[in-house]
Amino acid sequence: MDVDTVTDIARGDGDQTEIAAAKLHVLHLDPIKAKLGDKWSKLSGLVHKLFEKALRNAQRPGDYFFLIDEMSYVVTFHGLSLEGASLACASVAREVCELLFGAEAEEIAVRGLVGLVPKDSVKHLAGGAIAELLEHKGGEFVVRPSDSPLATYELRSTRIAAQAASVPGGWIHHAESLFAKAGTAIGLFPVWDLKSRKSAALHMGAFSPSAEKSPHSLRKLFKQAHDAYYVEHEVALLNAAAEYALQVQRSGKVCAVGAGVSYETLSGLHARIAYIGAVKSLTATASCPILLRIESVPDGTPHGRIAEIINMLSAPNIKCTVEFLSARDLTALDIRLGAAGIGWSVTNEDAAGVRISAAKLAQRAGTQKAFSFIQGLKSDDLVSAALESGIRFGAGSALGDPLTLNPSDPIPNFPLGN
Repeated sequence: MDVDTVTDIARGDGDQTEIAAAKLHVLHLDPIKAKLGDKWSKLSGLVHKLFEKALRNAQRPGDYFFLIDEMSYVVTFHGLSLEGASLACASVAREVCELLFGAEAEEIAVRGLVGLVPKDSVKHLAGGAIAELLEHKGGEFVVRPSDSPLATYELRSTRIAAQAASVPGGWIHHAESLFAKAGTAIGLFPVWDLKSRKSAALHMGAFSPSAEKSPHSLRKLFKQAHDAYYVEHEVALLNAAAEYALQVQRSGKVCAVGAGVSYETLSGLHARIAYIGAVKSLTATASCPILLRIESVPDGTPHGRIAEIINMLSAPNIKCTVEFLSARDLTALDIRLGAAGIGWSVTNEDAAGVRISAAKLAQRAGTQKAFSFIQGLKSDDLVSAALESGIRFGAGSALGDPLTLNPSDPIPNFPLGN
């Protein structure tokens, strides 16, 4: 296959069948050989076994990899974005180097390339052709020494971001189309300052047009779906929220725009890699930050694990908030989570129960140096209980008629009044 044919493949014809493919190889092979010395000829097989085992653990059914030279693999990731593929390959490379060299792995640099390749063509391309395609069209990352697990890779090209920004019609249109296929819709829901009854924060959420217009966790909206389905839709909402925030910023207005991701999504390795990759690819501004809500954190979740996930999601002008399933879990909250806000969603509690839980929440938010919020305020009594207990922000049908802004409509003036 000639170079011109390979170049045509990279242009992305047949967008719906493209997959993220990655070429992974050791950039500085000499240090590895030097460290192994005379043992290289005997241990090179072990090196390959370690790479292949780590790759199998990182991939899903239907993905595959093959060796194209002494230390170079072509790898496919059907369920991941380009950024997610970068994170997956970086994780694989660092895992193998640490197994081989322990602390001395800090001296090794591992390079990878990721790009889109049509699904129907990958298996029929020679490995060298795919490698050449990725060298010319892919984005590059390098695993470098770092104390932070999330800083083990570095994107060395802007091609990935440029490809992401070229979604036909933009991210909002993409999200609207994606959710419409499932019989649902997306909208922007105000988050209200309970004291002033004004809003300068919106939440990009999904809802069923046949029910009350209130945002639902995708795990509740789409029941018994597979993880890749949830990730695809949560990432779509995230990208749509980021696009809307940039539109607000360009209009000269100020508003925070949020999106939610289930704690269950972030608990799975592949789903977490994909979502973190999407977060790292966002562009956000200080005047219109992204509020990333970690939803439905169950009782008994180790608080250290929540803090770890928040650290993983850290990015410029992206602030994490945490929504607990139960206010009971706030009692033992004795470490700093690093969240900008902590909150809770009312289910069947009455005003007296909400008042007790809200007071506990407001107190914990103060010690966390975070703002407090409550979802699901469906009556004036619940709103009063939250406000009197010191809760700063709230959302729910009691705060006016179910107000849903269409993300495709002109940008309104902020703050919104109620």
